[in-house]
Amino acid sequence: MDSKEPFLWFLPALLRDSGTYSCYLWNATYCVMDIFHIEVLQLHHDQCFHENLLELDQTESPGSILIHCSDIEDYFQPFSVLQWFKDCIPLTIDNKKYFSNDNKLTINNADNEDIGYYTCKLEYKYLGKKYNVTRTTQLKMKETIINQVQPEMISPTNETIEARLGSELNMTCEVLLGSGEVAEFWELTWKMNNTNIPEDMFRIKQGNKIDKKEAKHAVVSLRTLSISSIIEEDFQTTFECFAYNPRGKSYGFIKITPQSSNRILHVIKIFVPLIFMTLACTTISMICKVDIVLWYRDLFKSHKDIDDGKMFDAYVIYPRYVNEGSLDNCNANHFALHTLPETLEEKYGYKLFISGRDDLPGQAEVEVIEANIRNSRRLIIILAQKPLTSDQAYCGFEQQIGLYKALIQNEIKVILIELEKGDYLNHFPESIRHIIQRYGTIKWKPDRRSKLNSSYSRFWKQVRYKMPLRSKSSMSAVYNSQIKFKLSDRQLLGKEQT
Repeated sequence: MDSKEPFLWFLPALLRDSGTYSCYLWNATYCVMDIFHIEVLQLHHDQCFHENLLELDQTESPGSILIHCSDIEDYFQPFSVLQWFKDCIPLTIDNKKYFSNDNKLTINNADNEDIGYYTCKLEYKYLGKKYNVTRTTQLKMKETIINQVQPEMISPTNETIEARLGSELNMTCEVLLGSGEVAEFWELTWKMNNTNIPEDMFRIKQGNKIDKKEAKHAVVSLRTLSISSIIEEDFQTTFECFAYNPRGKSYGFIKITPQSSNRILHVIKIFVPLIFMTLACTTISMICKVDIVLWYRDLFKSHKDIDDGKMFDAYVIYPRYVNEGSLDNCNANHFALHTLPETLEEKYGYKLFISGRDDLPGQAEVEVIEANIRNSRRLIIILAQKPLTSDQAYCGFEQQIGLYKALIQNEIKVILIELEKGDYLNHFPESIRHIIQRYGTIKWKPDRRSKLNSSYSRFWKQVRYKMPLRSKSSMSAVYNSQIKFKLSDRQLLGKEQT
C-alpha cells in the first residue's frame, strides 16, 4: 500500500484489504473528510474478470463500433501495451476486423457474432514489480430492422421432381426475407393443392421454421416438408410453399411424377456398351497377347547382353531316328537340325545347343548334357512318335536332367513342341505329361501353301513368345564366341589324339 497524493494505491490489492477507508483534506480554514468502502473480490482460476466489477453495458447497432477502456490513463507508462480479450480469449489486432488506438478498440462490421465481454489489460510496473490493471465491458447489439423487403422465393421455383412409389421424399422451402433482425410478423408454410396440411397427418409433415444468416446479414428462412411414403395420390397433388410479410408474399410449388423407366434404360445404354467393350478388349488382348508382346520387344529392344552367365538361349531335346537323311518336315531329326535353327538362329539370332550338331567327338556325354542344360535359359523338347529302343537311354537321360532342373529346382522353363498328329502323348512318362498339363504344347503346322517354315507363322510367334528376350547384336557376339570356343575345343582334341 502506498500513498501518492491525492491517491491511495494497493500494489497489489489483497482480500484482506477489503474495508472502509477515510481520507482528509484540510488547511488553516477548513477540513474535508471522505469515506470509501473497498471490497476485494476473488477470481476463479479460469476467469479474467468478475461479474460484480463490470463497466456499464454498451449497446450498439450493427456496423463499426468503438469500445473504451475507461479510467486507465493514470496507469499508462512509456512503452505500455494495451491488450484486448473477448470472453477471456485474446484478440488478434489485424487492422481489418479489429483496430486498437490508445485506450480504444474499434470493431469493423460488427454483428451478433461480436456480442460478448471485452476486457482490456494493461501491465503496470512499480519498483521492479509488474501488476495487471483490467476493465471489462459487456457489448450488446440492438435488435433493429435494417432492411426488410418482399419475400423472395429461392426454392422451390415451380419445378417437377421424380420419385418412386413407396419411397421417402424430403423437400425444402427456402425464402430470402431481407437483412438485419427481421422482427415484423411473417409466415412460411407448406400447402397441398392450396389447402393447409392437417397437423395430425403422419405421412406428410412440416418441419419447424429455421432462420439463418447469409453474407451481408441477409436473413434466409427454411422450412422442410417430409413425405414418409409416396402414394399414387401424391402424383396428382401440387405441393406449394407460401411466404408472407408486411411487404408482400412469395409462392413456389413442386409437382411429383413417377420415376421414368427411361432412366434405367439410359443407365443400361451407358453401362452395357462399356461392359461389352471391356470384354472385347480383354478378349482381343488374350488373342493378340503374343503379337503385342513381340511388337513390344521389337520396339523396345535392348542392345545389352543378359548378364546371367548362360551361354545358350535353349537346349533342344529331340528323338533320334534311323532315317536321319529324310527331308520330310515331320521328321524330328530334320526339324531339330535344320528347320528350328534356320529360323531361331539365322532369323532372330538365338543360340541353340542341339545334340548331334554342337557336341564334339570324344567328350563325356553325361557331363556335356548336364553342363549345357545348366548353361541354357530354356529347354525345348520336341514331342514326336516314340523313338527307337536304341535311343531311349540317351534321349531319356537328357529328359531326366532337363525335367529335374525344371520341376524340382525350378531353374529353367520348358517349351514343348508337338511335331506330329496322333494320340501318342499319353505314352510319354508321367513327368512329360505333367509338363504338358502345366505349360501346354505348341503344335507344328507348316504352311504348305507358301514357305514351309515361314518365320511369320503363328507357330514361330508362339515359340518366340516363350523364348527369352535377346538383341541381335548380343546374339551375334555370343554366336561368334561359341564358334571360337568350338574351334579351340577341336584343336585341343586334335592335339590329344596326336
